[in-house]
Amino acid sequence: MRGFVLAVMLSFPTSMLAENPAPQSARQALIEMFFGTAPNHLERHLSDITKKSFSRMNSPESQNLLAELSSLSSQIKASGAKVETFDTGPTILTVEDKPPANPHRVELTVERDDLVGDQDEIELALHLPLDLREQTLPITPHLTFAMKTEADVWRLTDITVMVKFPLADPDFLKTIEDTQRRKNAQMMMGEMTVIGAAEEGYHSKRGTYACSLQGLADANKPSPAGGFFFDPELATGKKGGYIFAISGCDGLHYKAVAEPAIEDSGQPAFCTDERGAILSSPDGKATTCLRSGEEVDPKAYSTD
Repeated sequence: MRGFVLAVMLSFPTSMLAENPAPQSARQALIEMFFGTAPNHLERHLSDITKKSFSRMNSPESQNLLAELSSLSSQIKASGAKVETFDTGPTILTVEDKPPANPHRVELTVERDDLVGDQDEIELALHLPLDLREQTLPITPHLTFAMKTEADVWRLTDITVMVKFPLADPDFLKTIEDTQRRKNAQMMMGEMTVIGAAEEGYHSKRGTYACSLQGLADANKPSPAGGFFFDPELATGKKGGYIFAISGCDGLHYKAVAEPAIEDSGQPAFCTDERGAILSSPDGKATTCLRSGEEVDPKAYSTD
């Protein structure tokens, strides 16, 4: 009996087997949509109602959108990046860019693939390298693609975009804190520059320096003639989580300091004087900044 079954199987021409390949999975269809090379590889996986709607619109904008999505793979490859897709496994896509100094690797991972009958939902998560994540909020975008078979072809019916904030992840929280610290420090450097400019203007008119922030504000009130304006919030000595003050003031000298309002916050202290250089101290102490602060490199606190 086994010999008979084997003989029957072998009697089928190989051409018949090739004519009946394994059906395409929803995941393979999704890859083909955005990274295929055949004509109409994107439109093939859009529902009839979607294609009819795009056809009725028939505008440059709608055509450009389809063209951009259809050529996504070639656009990435044209940049010199290496693109790999995977039909199975935890990763569906990797894009590796190789700039001279610092290579980048972006990954799309499959968080879930829920196949029920003729419908499938595939949730993907975008993972950026650390240096790119730090330029923005260190979040992980999630995209869910809903697929449904229509005429034996998987069609895209819905895309859901989500952003997850892992609030219990120490690395996530540290990155947010570091990003916010850089932004705060950059703002404080701007405030110290404002104080220095106001003091120079005050000195040029009066031959002496102002010994208080309020004095700078009083000397630079808005007027119909315009001119320099001193922020009234800064004049209170409290702004952006920092405490500002002017000390060591006489006709020839002044010292301006900015110290974090909360101790042990990890924020640096800043200080400046009539020479114009802005110094900082990582311990957050104004006294340390005045005594042994180091001149600030603006790039150290850049958020770009």
